[in-house]
Parts: sequence; structure tokens; C-alpha cells
Amino acid sequence: MGLIEQSRILFSVKHSRMRLCCDIEVVERATGSLSLKKGKPIRAQLAVGKSPPSDSVYMMVCTTKNKNGTKYQIKGNIEKVFTKCVSEGKATIRLISPERDICISKADVIQLKSYLNILKQVVQGQMPDKSVFSSLAPVSAKKIERPKTVLVITCKKDYPLTTNFPSSLETLQVHDCSMKKMDSRIFQLRNLVCLDLSDNSLTEVPDGIEKLQNLSDLRLKCNKFEKFPMNICRLKNIQNNLAVLDLSNNQMKELPVQICELANLAMLKMDNNLLEAVPPTIGRLANLKAVSMSNNKLTVLPAGFMRLRLDSVDLFGNNFVRTENVTSRDHVDVPSLVECAARHIRKQRIPYTEDDLHTHLCRYLDSARVCWCGNFCFQCSVAYSHMVNLRTVTSAITAVDLTGSTFVPVQGFLCSPQCLNKFKTDPNAYWR
Repeated sequence: MGLIEQSRILFSVKHSRMRLCCDIEVVERATGSLSLKKGKPIRAQLAVGKSPPSDSVYMMVCTTKNKNGTKYQIKGNIEKVFTKCVSEGKATIRLISPERDICISKADVIQLKSYLNILKQVVQGQMPDKSVFSSLAPVSAKKIERPKTVLVITCKKDYPLTTNFPSSLETLQVHDCSMKKMDSRIFQLRNLVCLDLSDNSLTEVPDGIEKLQNLSDLRLKCNKFEKFPMNICRLKNIQNNLAVLDLSNNQMKELPVQICELANLAMLKMDNNLLEAVPPTIGRLANLKAVSMSNNKLTVLPAGFMRLRLDSVDLFGNNFVRTENVTSRDHVDVPSLVECAARHIRKQRIPYTEDDLHTHLCRYLDSARVCWCGNFCFQCSVAYSHMVNLRTVTSAITAVDLTGSTFVPVQGFLCSPQCLNKFKTDPNAYWR
């Protein structure tokens, strides 16, 4: 156990009345069968305190079925405490009288360790600080109930205006509430994993979303976004954790190259927008497994799209136009010193911001193209067009038009004479 964790336990013990909320199962050893349990695990609250006029310290177990609680003397009455799985919020307290095992699960690890530490002090004859003792009185159902982890709000009248959201929330859905700005109280929900604010009137995502350290699922469909919320691509915890992003049914015309910074993105839904282009570096999203961009205005895909290995893809209802194997020129110019430096920066993934470089240089670096060999290039490159079957990136595919075709045009860039010659020799070489 580290020093920090020990400090947290000691602080918890010294500065709070010890009540442990958890699930419990009770094993009656007197029956001769350790597997005989009184039903399924039930929610409970365990407390430690004195019961006047006696000076003895008791453990009190209140459950949803027995809110008045059952008291067990501690000193001389605990045979053993099993703590092998305490780091998982589990422990078992073996009582001498009655012959009963109290099996604890789904407890907060720090609180559980604090509670067991108090029991240990009492068993060893060391009287804990009186401030940790609780009143051994019946408890209300509200104090025992499992913390609320899911909240669904589907109309304005149900939206909490005078009360806070439950701090234990892991999933929050707020639909059809005409929300124009994200409520700052949402950013205090440190356990939030899924945030769904669909069917509102949002136009931006505040930087405060960075406080949601565990957020992995963000759904913002049917809002009024005209531009992609760039800040979610810049925030470190979002970059590292976000797996699902749904921005369908908005009014966005483009996806920024910064979306490729979302390293763990597994599902991207952009249906029913006004998208005209996909970032050329989208192939960098190695964890992406599902893409849906139906009913947009795409005319061509970047060659980098074909680097993806998807479980499903839906590109129906776009403006794809069949093209032949063509190149824009018959030669590749020698890159300038500026382009050589820019190619190196992008190849080495050297981070840059407008604090480091002039704005126009940042935009220049953002405009990088990806050659089919994987290298970056800029103006000194040759564009090519080619028809590709989407079945090369996935087997679960929706046709791209009413004819049932799964072929789409891709556009890429060739960074060198060698790549240009390879394309001319065999345009299909890259996709084999």
C-alpha cells in the first residue's frame, strides 16, 4: 500500500463517521454448508458505534429489507477478516456468534479499508477516535440505496434546475430540452462515461468537458453544429479516452485533420451533415471500427481511408462520381526547403501550436497530404484518382447508391518520382 493511499485512509478514518455502503451476502455457517446464502446480494450500510448504556462497540448492518439493522459486538466476536480481494471492494467478516460470514462486495475501496482498519483497532483493544462512531439508529432507504449511475431526461420539466445531478452518474442523457449551452454542472460529474445531449440546440462544446476524465462516449446528434467542435480534439483526456463520437444530423461541412488525434476512437457517426471532404490522415485512426457518413456531399474519399480496417461502413447517399486511373501531372517537382522541413515535422509527429509558429505555417502543416507510401507531402506532389471497392476495408458494408455498388472514388497524392512510376505501372498495387 502506497503512502498516498495510507494517507487517504487515515484522513477518511479521522474526519468522517464511518458508514460503509456496499452489497452484502450472509452465509450461515451453522447450517454446515458454506454455500447456503440468504438470497442474492442486497444493498446495505455498515456502521460502527456504541450502544448505550453499554460501553461496548458494535457493528451494525442495515439492509433494504431490515432498515432497523442488526447489531454485532466486535471485540472478542470477530474470528477472522478475509481481505484477499479488498482492492476489488470485497472482503468477508467471519463472526463467532452468531456463526455467520458477512460477505462484502461493490464497496468503495478506500472506505472499505478504512472500515476494516477501525474493526482491527477495536479487536486489538485500541479505542478509535470517537468522531468515527456513528449513531446506531435505523437508516432511511435513501441512505442504503445503490448510487444512481444512469439519468435520462427527455423533456424540460424533468430537467433539474434547483438540484444538482447525482455525483455518481456514469451515463447522462438529456434530450429535447432546447439546450443551447452545456450546463457547467455536467462537468462536475467525475464518473461520467457516456454523455448524450442529442436533440437540442447546441453549437459548441466548452473546454470544461476536459474535466470529464472518464468520458468515452459523446453523442451530440440533432443539434446545430455548423463547425466541428475542434477543442475536443485538443484536450488530452478526450484524445486518450474518447471511443464513440456521434455528430449526426448537424450542419457541418468538413471534418478537421485534428480529429485524427483521437487515438482511441472506435465509432464515428457523421450522417446527415453537409460534409464535402474527409481528412487525408484519417487512416491514422488505427482503432476505428465503425464509420457512418451517409447522406452527405462527399464526392471522393482520401486514399488514407483505405488504410482502415473496419467492422462496418455506411457511405450511402453521397455524390460519388466514377473516375478512371488518372494523375494530375506526369512528373513530381523537387520540394522546397520549407516543404522538406514540413515533411519532417509531420513524419516525426512533432507537436506544434500557434504559440510556436506563425498562424500561416500552422495552416500549412495542417494541409499535409499523405502519399500511398505513407510519407507526407505538400505542393510538390502529384494527385491521382482511382476507383476502389470498399469491401477491401470491411465485409459489413452498405451500398453507396441505389444500384448496389460498393465502389468509391479515392484521391491521393504521390510524393516522389518512384511512387508516381509505381502507380503508372500498377494502379492497384497499394490496395493488394
